Amino acid sequence: MGDEGTKIDFEKAMEELEETVSRLEGGELTLEESLEAFEKGMSLVKMCRKKLDEAETRIAKLVETKGGELVTEPFRLEEDAG
Repeated sequence: MGDEGTKIDFEKAMEELEETVSRLEGGELTLEESLEAFEKGMSLVKMCRKKLDEAETRIAKLVETKGGELVTEPFRLEEDAG
C-alpha cells in the first residue's frame, strides 16, 4: 500500500475505493489481506470526504441583488433542502 502518502485526484481515489470494496466483497481474501484492504478503503474514504468538503467550500452561487448587481455567495446546502 505504498500510495497512501501520495496525493491522487478524487476520481482515482473513488476508482481505487470501488476496486477495494469489490475485493472485500469477493470473499477470496485472507484475513490479513481483508484487514489491509479495509484499512486502505477507510483511508480512501477519509481522503474522498476531505476532497468533497474542500470542493463544497469552493462552490459559490451567483445572486442578483436588489440593485441588479451580480455577487457571489458561499454555497449553503441547507438552502437546497427547503
